[in-house]
Amino acid sequence: MKLRYITCSGANEKTPYKDLIELSNLSKLVEIGIAANSNIMKKTTPQYDWFEELLNTEEASNMNLSMHINNDWCVDLCNGKMVPEIEKLLNICNKKRNPAIRRWQLNISNHMNLQDISHIQSLIKSYPEQEFIFSFNNGPIVMSFLKKLSKTNTRFSLLYDSSYGSGRNPQNWEGPYFPGRDHGYSGGLCGENVYKNLENISYVVPTLYNTWIDAEYKLKTPNTTNFDLLLAKDYVEKALAWQNKYISH
Repeated sequence: MKLRYITCSGANEKTPYKDLIELSNLSKLVEIGIAANSNIMKKTTPQYDWFEELLNTEEASNMNLSMHINNDWCVDLCNGKMVPEIEKLLNICNKKRNPAIRRWQLNISNHMNLQDISHIQSLIKSYPEQEFIFSFNNGPIVMSFLKKLSKTNTRFSLLYDSSYGSGRNPQNWEGPYFPGRDHGYSGGLCGENVYKNLENISYVVPTLYNTWIDAEYKLKTPNTTNFDLLLAKDYVEKALAWQNKYISH
């Protein structure tokens, strides 16, 4: 198993740019995940202004950035409605003339109206340079939606999180569910446990499988909602240690 990305999610307007730059400089595998919904990323909100400033920095061109679409904006995208903020971010390019945000994660859930797949098919087809990812668990609505989509030739990836975003390790990691689709893994990952969890994930995926991991809940300073650089660095460094050991063998 080989890692495509080591994703660190949860940074926001309280996170200094220098922290994200320092984190990204640890490895080309580091990806910064930014959450977006109408409450936190609407134009003129502090997080929107902060992220726009980050995208304008010289360093942003060398950063792996992903946008994690939640709640109302996720429902909107799945049903053919795109707010201006998302449209702008989807189309913005960095100084290398590549998409500034290359990966887009739609955090679908069992509380959403996910009946018609035609709208999301059209969206994905319209942005061939970006990778679209769906959060994935065993909930009935999520499973039904993804099964319909998987029967088409629509390109998409999946992030498996059995904890439904609550930051808990599963009792057992599961192998890729949808053949031919890239699967990433999330759920309670942090510096203290990522090495062991990567070892366990490697047992349930094919030998030469390329995957990624995503942490957020345990990268926050305890008892706060603040992204913690030291916790994020520990998580990245432990994941890199596992990767380097795997490659050396």
